[in-house]
Amino acid sequence: MSGRMNPLNGTVWLAAGGTGGHVFPALHTADALKARGFDVSIITDKRGLKLLPKNIHRKTISAASPFAGSLPRRVVALAKLFTGFLQIFTLLLRQRPLAIIGYGGYPAASPALAAWLLRIPVWLHEQNAVMGRTNQLLSKFVRGVFISWPKTTGLPAAARHVHTGLPVAAAFSNLRSYGDKKETKHLHLAVFGGSLGALLFADILPKAVAMLPDSMKSVVRITQQARTEQVDALRSAYAAQRVFADIRPFFTNVAGIMETADLVICRSGASTVAELAAAGRPSVLIPLARALDGHQLANARQLADIDAAVIMQEQDLTAEQLAAKITSLLSDPQKRLAQANAATSIACPDAAQKICNLIETHLTDSKKEAA
Repeated sequence: MSGRMNPLNGTVWLAAGGTGGHVFPALHTADALKARGFDVSIITDKRGLKLLPKNIHRKTISAASPFAGSLPRRVVALAKLFTGFLQIFTLLLRQRPLAIIGYGGYPAASPALAAWLLRIPVWLHEQNAVMGRTNQLLSKFVRGVFISWPKTTGLPAAARHVHTGLPVAAAFSNLRSYGDKKETKHLHLAVFGGSLGALLFADILPKAVAMLPDSMKSVVRITQQARTEQVDALRSAYAAQRVFADIRPFFTNVAGIMETADLVICRSGASTVAELAAAGRPSVLIPLARALDGHQLANARQLADIDAAVIMQEQDLTAEQLAAKITSLLSDPQKRLAQANAATSIACPDAAQKICNLIETHLTDSKKEAA
């Protein structure tokens, strides 16, 4: 149900690839659009369907990466993309939306191109600090590109862009500031990593914790995301060190965990970095070394360049180095507070509203011109 009547009276489609980094910013924008009275549909692939809530209208198309795998796999991927294009082109002929916003990933490519051919207004959103290849190719066909970071690289010279920030859940922006965090005798270390991050952290973090000074080890409390098959081994490793640890494959209340965290260790996907900024929490960022075009390192630098986070390179990382960094930061509350305040300085809590404002203004102006 729409939040209010909208004189534009129509639907906006949001197209997003099948990973959380693409789907979740689209969902946060969808909530903002619905609050303004728009109807919203999400276009994604089979992977993305698993991330969508039941109350959101969805459309599924075929998609795959033509840049990964063997030559036969790439040919199959191109065939899927062409099929997806035919699917969405046919849908657009029957159900013409007011606009389309692409949130990256291959399932967003076909809707953006089809909308351009049918003269439907289309915009792109770029999550990462390095513009993705799909968005680079499509940027010449769209009305504009919404970027998450002011220092985004890889933007084609002709691309019209505006810095809106990256939409994140309101819960992160609504946390009490780090300076107002309730003091306890414990130090809370929160570790998030997704599947690839969990693989690394499950190996190196128990070794690093074992090297902490006994005085710190006795007060540290760990919340760590891990793969299901890693949970028991991690629990045993920390129990042997007499360190309290809450180990789970998935946490539903990440914002709540960040609120009590004294230090966050994580990868540097775009959404994670934006959530850290919104929450205003100190962090150690370990970018995924094989991330395409080094985008995770570029994301991490958005915080590190303003002394809001510390970067540790995966390929050079040792347990000794990680232990030293954890010890240094957990021993220095003023440093952590300075990091937290710096992180907040680049937060964009109204990112979804900025996107909605731009879309709504353009559509309203277009309607007036057509009248």
